[in-house]
Amino acid sequence: MSLNNQELHKELELKDFFQKAYKKERYLEICYRTRDRQDHQSFLKALNKKSRDNTFNYYEYEFLRSAFGFPLLIKKYGYSCFEKVYQQVEKQYQDMPEAFKGHLTFDEDGKQVSLRTPMKIKQMVDRFYES
Repeated sequence: MSLNNQELHKELELKDFFQKAYKKERYLEICYRTRDRQDHQSFLKALNKKSRDNTFNYYEYEFLRSAFGFPLLIKKYGYSCFEKVYQQVEKQYQDMPEAFKGHLTFDEDGKQVSLRTPMKIKQMVDRFYES
């Protein structure tokens, strides 16, 4: 399968995001190296740890669930491990308080798209911490 320049650029941006965001957890290595069950379980374990350590890390969740995150990987490669991890990402995202969801997303090209103004986000987060 041959990639055109735009597809290659998108794939490199996605890989770069994973390298930066998940280097400590070895997420990138796990996702891109193999589809093996043991690595899939390691990825889920690290994802669950991430949820416990930083419950409201909405930026990473929004990226992973965006059109440029796991849905793209699932569409492109069809690996069942990607689908399982995506389901876990969705579960952890849904478990977050509403104040931390829906602020942004990423389009098919990996560009961040704001869904709320910074003022609205601040109001929602402030209200959450006040209650």
